[in-house]
Amino acid sequence: MDRVTLQGHQVVCSAFIEKDGKFLIVHCPRFNIWRVPGGRPNHGEKLEETLLREMKEELGVAFTNPQFIGWGQDQQFRVRSQQDTSRLIMFFKLTLQPEDILTIDPDEAEEIKWVTLEELKNISDKEGALTDLFNRNSGLKLD
Repeated sequence: MDRVTLQGHQVVCSAFIEKDGKFLIVHCPRFNIWRVPGGRPNHGEKLEETLLREMKEELGVAFTNPQFIGWGQDQQFRVRSQQDTSRLIMFFKLTLQPEDILTIDPDEAEEIKWVTLEELKNISDKEGALTDLFNRNSGLKLD
């Protein structure tokens, strides 16, 4: 099968989910990287709607009031379809409430961690768009 390059960016909405000063990261089994949870919009869906739907699907929590914090870009190769894709990831912040219980979808994450923002910046095998977000916003704070 020939390798195909898709034209244009795929848009993804992802969330820095805060709890007690730390942020949830998930290990994505499909790409062997650490990332913050997120997913792609359905046709006609607004970005905030996408984010809240994806969080409900992946984590089992109905969040509200997403705060936009920035964006990052990366390239990704899909082995199954032999496609190179360019992604534009829109990052938001959400806060986990004490009564919220996470139920992680095992297809989306094989492992989770709660890390500080500085720890996340120093993880070497993180999603490329996260690195790009941090490079674009060197003084990024999420308090």
